[in-house]
Amino acid sequence: MTHTPRRSGTDLAAPETAVAVRPPTVGPGDSDRGMMEQIFGQSPVGIAVIDFEGRYQSVNPAYCATYGYPSEDLLGHSFLMVLAPARREQMLALHQAFLTTGGELRGEWEVVRSDGTPLHVIIESVRVPGDDGRGRRLVYVVDITQRKLMEQALDESQSFLQELIDGLTAHICVLDGTGTVVAVNRSWRDFASANAGQAECVHEGASYLQVCERAASAPGPDGQDAERFLGLLRDVLGGRRQQFQFEYPCHSPTEQRWFVARVARIEGSDPPRVGVAHDSVTALKLVQEALRQREAALQDLAASIPGALFRMAHDESGGWRFVYVSSGIEALIGITAAQACLDINAVQGCVLPEDLAAYDASLRAASARDGVWEHEFRVLPRDGQVKWIHTRAQPGQADQGDPIWTGVLTDVTERKRIEALLQTSEATYRTLFETAPQGVMYHDLHGRITSANPAALRMLGLSPDQLLGRTPTNPHWDVIHEDGSVFPGDQHPALQVLSGSQPSAEAVMGVNVPGQDRVWIALHATPLFTEGRIDQAYASFEDITQRVRLTQELARQATTDFLTGVANRRKLMDCLGTEFERIRRHPSLQCGVLAIDLDLFKAVNDRWGHHAGDAVLVSVTQMMRQETRSLDLVSRTGGEEFIVLLPDTGAEAAVALAERLRRRVEVTPVRHGPQTIAISVSIGVSVITAADTQVDAVLVRVDRALYEAKSAGRNTVRLSSA
Repeated sequence: MTHTPRRSGTDLAAPETAVAVRPPTVGPGDSDRGMMEQIFGQSPVGIAVIDFEGRYQSVNPAYCATYGYPSEDLLGHSFLMVLAPARREQMLALHQAFLTTGGELRGEWEVVRSDGTPLHVIIESVRVPGDDGRGRRLVYVVDITQRKLMEQALDESQSFLQELIDGLTAHICVLDGTGTVVAVNRSWRDFASANAGQAECVHEGASYLQVCERAASAPGPDGQDAERFLGLLRDVLGGRRQQFQFEYPCHSPTEQRWFVARVARIEGSDPPRVGVAHDSVTALKLVQEALRQREAALQDLAASIPGALFRMAHDESGGWRFVYVSSGIEALIGITAAQACLDINAVQGCVLPEDLAAYDASLRAASARDGVWEHEFRVLPRDGQVKWIHTRAQPGQADQGDPIWTGVLTDVTERKRIEALLQTSEATYRTLFETAPQGVMYHDLHGRITSANPAALRMLGLSPDQLLGRTPTNPHWDVIHEDGSVFPGDQHPALQVLSGSQPSAEAVMGVNVPGQDRVWIALHATPLFTEGRIDQAYASFEDITQRVRLTQELARQATTDFLTGVANRRKLMDCLGTEFERIRRHPSLQCGVLAIDLDLFKAVNDRWGHHAGDAVLVSVTQMMRQETRSLDLVSRTGGEEFIVLLPDTGAEAAVALAERLRRRVEVTPVRHGPQTIAISVSIGVSVITAADTQVDAVLVRVDRALYEAKSAGRNTVRLSSA
């Protein structure tokens, strides 16, 4: 672990973090050197004296405790022993330059305890004369490792929350109380970038309120909608309304789109923040799957630890008085050391009234048990800024045997603020996780599900015991693509990001849900990192079952004959093209084609009516389906005209099937009400071969064969001659 100052060269001052410690000054009426030695020995701040060669001349117990060495292992030895080897030569030079030329030697450092544990400390140096005429360095050391750990925890919390909202598909921004954008997520940026020139880009620092005002000035319904939205937004920004939801159109020149905006004040944020989330509801406008993302923007950590050494003793009345206070008391609470020593109430009078009882009780309890006094309380200095103060003092005895307390007052306002932010961050994350309408799951490095929110359990129809620990490759999922093909588990977005460490594109999959029909979901996964390494995957998904079923139904209707339920001409041409390409790749294959026409069908309509004609068409279609295989395609291409594709079927087999079908139709009259309607069909037969240069060639041949069958007297089958 290197011993690294915040600044280079000999100017190592770090005024924003350095402890304001100076050589002990004697309080009024006390010049006894023995008392100073007691302060040195009992101070909770580490203090050492180092000679010009870098050897320890004296160390106090707090200094030894900080570095984990007994005093005998330090005295007479080089102070470089607490530094990493790579920094020792440089630090000795800085030490000697400080004693020779002056300047400052202070700041934040990384040092090493006797057991190898790294520490973060603040060091303050003062030159003092030595017995040999050469200067010595008086060093004050304060351990700030806990603060460093809290800084790291807050950074990780802030990073996690940003990754969380970036993993969501909703377009999210956070506004301050004036309507200015202070944060946006990835989806917001992507949407703004994709709509440049069509939708105004609103980024951090821009006024979202002004954008809404300009939209409200537009004429027509769009302007009216924007004006209503603007009024609701102003109510939320002004604190007159907590939240609202608003549906609006946002059409582009090439497509129609609808969005739902959800605006809400973020609970517990200080200063006030407002979350705005835009969700696309274009696919199913009336089904509103909402996602409310609320996050209070976390502020950058800037900590300082001003402090003041003190010594308290009982006065004649049995109360407490300061016999010594260091000059740091003035920066801490705005009174001088002399004022504090003259009247302890000058310090206690700065304690907030609501904290004073607990302050007194803690001091009395520590005094009663003759133990360490440690307490945290708030003060109101003269500058009007409330601060949190941490006090720690150890009991001892004065020369006369009276009890005395030596300790330090430290400003812990920044730590208290961090604790509050961490609590707010955790509460915000938990609210998002538990209440989001989208399903949310976390996968560990092996793909196992480690947690899932209530929406995920509801959509998947599973209990936590059934879901947790399951991986995407578990066969119970029975996942398929939209075209019905198997969705391999190793293609799951969570496994992809765990292996590639990149956010995945949205994947649509049909999942087998116990006790329900198949549920369709749109899933997106994002990798989460700890200390630069991927740690887990965050997956979010929404239920799009209605959208997929609607799409499938529209596709079926587009390729199906409404009356008979068989394929229409569009579907026929798609399948015919597929067979044509297949045979071109594999010339040894064949595909039979039947062209079927109902004989004298117009007479059926004229005599019995169109309802009877429809019944005849349906009956003959059913017979075609019954005589063909599941891989064959029956299609209706005209009023009474049909084409049947017979994959992997040669001319001889196709003719045999045509004869079976012709005979069955001939001997199976159609019953429609009281009527019995005799019907017959003429059938032309051909095959697709590798010699065909285009799809239409086989249609021309089979149509010619059908014409020959009809010309031969109908109710017959003819094979194309060429």
